[in-house]
Amino acid sequence: MGGALMVALASTVVPGSGHLVLRRRIGYTILGAFLIPLVAGILLFLTSSTSELLGYLTSARLLLYIMVGVVVLALAWIGVVISAYLTAIPRGTAPGQRAAGGVLVAVLCAGVVAPFGYVAYNLDTQRDLLNSVFPSGSATGGTPGADEEGFHQPRINILLLGSDAGDGRLGTRTDTMITASIDTRTGRTTLFALPRNTQNAQFPPGSKLAKQFPNGFTDPKHPDSSEYLLNALYTYGTEHPDLVPPGGPSKYPGLNLVFDTIGNMLGLDLDYYIEVNMAGFSSIVDALGGVDVNVGPERVPMGGIGPFGEVVKPFGYIEAGQQHLSGDQALWFARSRTNTSDYTRMGRQRCLIKYIVEQNPPTKILDNFRGVAQATSDNVSTNIPQDVLPAFMQLAMKIKEQPLESISFDPTLPNPRAADGKFNSARPDYEYMRQVVQAAINPKPVASAPPTTTVPPATSVKPTIVGRSSTTPVPSTAPPTSLDSACAG
Repeated sequence: MGGALMVALASTVVPGSGHLVLRRRIGYTILGAFLIPLVAGILLFLTSSTSELLGYLTSARLLLYIMVGVVVLALAWIGVVISAYLTAIPRGTAPGQRAAGGVLVAVLCAGVVAPFGYVAYNLDTQRDLLNSVFPSGSATGGTPGADEEGFHQPRINILLLGSDAGDGRLGTRTDTMITASIDTRTGRTTLFALPRNTQNAQFPPGSKLAKQFPNGFTDPKHPDSSEYLLNALYTYGTEHPDLVPPGGPSKYPGLNLVFDTIGNMLGLDLDYYIEVNMAGFSSIVDALGGVDVNVGPERVPMGGIGPFGEVVKPFGYIEAGQQHLSGDQALWFARSRTNTSDYTRMGRQRCLIKYIVEQNPPTKILDNFRGVAQATSDNVSTNIPQDVLPAFMQLAMKIKEQPLESISFDPTLPNPRAADGKFNSARPDYEYMRQVVQAAINPKPVASAPPTTTVPPATSVKPTIVGRSSTTPVPSTAPPTSLDSACAG
């Protein structure tokens, strides 16, 4: 009986070895059936490129095949263990001994199943994440190959939205609107941030809304109405879907309107969007184990503004200096505007993106994969198709190697064309905005001895009126700010 259990144990460690101990030739067949796939898998891993390996991890269909294979392999291994035990158990063994042996073999089988079950569970979680967040097919409704070809272009432009979206997305406001323009060759990334209170948003020329709002998105009778700020576009598009141009990147007309409008304002062809429900953002940060943040010299209030904009007492504070924030604290760090401005809050949001990117390499995400996957599935939507995820992941590795740069279209941005020399989000100078964007993503090489030029006085240049073109030359623009220095506190 002891010998039969030892044979079962040997088969548990190395399938087929128990049959070889019993001098059964089938043991060689069993051993080969397990070793050949194992060796093939190791060789495939060693000889595959990074892109190919990432492709395996981001293919929902391939993950399903692997998951089925894992289950079949586990069942086969269990069968080998039981077969070896039944072959070795002596005839005439007492029923009590057989029962005790059966219990011990069941424990061995459970030891075989456990790692396979863990792998299969995580593969299924990965499949659920891919299928729930990333659509199949093309982001533009064309052929999937068109998306893959996009990564051979010089740049990829992604709209990042932080919203208070819920089921049905009625009344959604996008308080965070950042466009990431990424150099596909180097990974150099520039973030272009638009304040939520930007007025007179300019719609694409020729669209129904451009004709309805020739001077930008505003109410002539109430030009300062909050219902016509940039963060109200989502709701307006939802309530007036017939005015939104067809063929947008999502099934939500409000999101499509934001996508098209911001692309037009910046003069960029946007490729993809990623929308994060800010109410669930904290769960994503918690799943990652929190985030280390340089809060700066002043503590940040949590709360402090009531539902109608009234001032209330904060219920807590994020202390100054270097802090490790939980998900809820990170959310307040990104959204708090008590005793500060929207523009300061925008700066904190860009810094938070920097911290999260830097502190979460793929290995850390894999360590916390189940929690991250669940939080992401519930709170993130995108039109990035599954077919381009391998290319996206490779691009993300390049991004981590480059310092993030940032430009915010708020009064901190110099505008020599304006009377006060500052950019005004209440009267955006769109020609200047597009010039700033192009200068940032296509910087001119610095000459060794640049000629001296004279810039006309700012007061002699009239700002561009929304909806009209200007022939006034645009002066040199300020370079983008490195987030490494901007977030240093």
